[in-house]
Formats: sequence, structure tokens, C-alpha cells
Amino acid sequence: MTMYGYVSGYYRDKFIKDPDFERHATVLLGSGISIENCFADRFSHTNKERYKLHKFFACVAKEGDILFVPDLTDLYSNVRELCCLMHIVERTGVVIKSSDMDLSDDSDSSNWILASQLAHLDYLDYLHQKCVIKAIKKAKYQSSLNVGGRNKRVITPIYRQAYSYLQTHTYTATELKFHLSKSTLYRIKQQINNKKQPINTTQS
Repeated sequence: MTMYGYVSGYYRDKFIKDPDFERHATVLLGSGISIENCFADRFSHTNKERYKLHKFFACVAKEGDILFVPDLTDLYSNVRELCCLMHIVERTGVVIKSSDMDLSDDSDSSNWILASQLAHLDYLDYLHQKCVIKAIKKAKYQSSLNVGGRNKRVITPIYRQAYSYLQTHTYTATELKFHLSKSTLYRIKQQINNKKQPINTTQS
């Protein structure tokens, strides 16, 4: 079992001022953890990736190791990152400790753990809803297409030319000239003729 430390935040960024980073770093350095086992991610106004944290979990962390953070928000910035973090912590077996709570089974941090689990469930529900909406839009779009991918309701200029040519020529001749099948010519003729028919609202 090895003790590690981690801190993140904005540090001397000309756009974003965040004095909490220096305060958290002071707490981390005063925790007694060896400086070689301390990691820090410095954010900028265009980049908030936690490269050192990802490297720690991927290459350094072992089951039973302890990761100390001055504040739990050093580990995540939003619900998505929190959910990912909970999966990583569960998979690696690392124990997270902070200056005010210990995320172990016998700790008093049940509220934070419960919040994390609820956040995870909320994110899963969000992904499910997003998937359903995407599937509905795709199905609606696909329903307006034929096998060849062209919208069935659209009469293109070529279709109109074929229809005009068909008025004075046979289906076979029109097929050869415009390279359209008879079924397509039937459909074009039916669509155009239906549009030309007046709507009769009178009753006999």
C-alpha cells in the first residue's frame, strides 16, 4: 500500500484566477506524502484535461493504494468526469482520501458516495434518452427514403423530363432514353397526375 497525492486547478493563468489551487497545493505538500508521489494538473482557459491523474490510474495505481486530494473537486469537474472516476476507482481498488473525508466502506462519506451513484444513474438516463431521440430521428429520416436513398416525394428535373417525354413515347422508349425502370416511370406519372388533380370538396 502506497500513499499518493493529487491536486488540480488553474495556476497563474492570465485569463482565469483560481487561488484555490495554491491553497490545495499547500495542503498536499503539508500532508507528509513524498514529493515523488505527488501529481498535479495545471489547467488553462482552453484545457482542463487531467493528464497526470489519468497517467496515475493507468500506470501507477495498484489495489490498496491511497490517493489523497485536498478537495474532492480536484478529481472531477462535471457529472461525466465523476461517473468515469467512480468506475476507475472501483476497477483499480484505489482508496480516495481527502482532507475532510475518507471514501472507504466504514467512513462517514455516505452522502458523497450516494450522490456519486445518483449522478451515475442520471448520466446513464441522459445517454439513454439521447440514444432514443437519435433513433427516432434516424427512423423518421429512413422512412422518407427508398432503397436507393432518394426521397420518394421529390420529383427531380430529370423525372419531369422523363414524364414529358412519356406523353408522346412508349414506356420502353422512355426507359432507354432516361435509364429509368418502368416502376419508377409509373410512380413519377402517378405522383405528377395526383398533384394535378383538383380537390373536390362538394358533395353530390
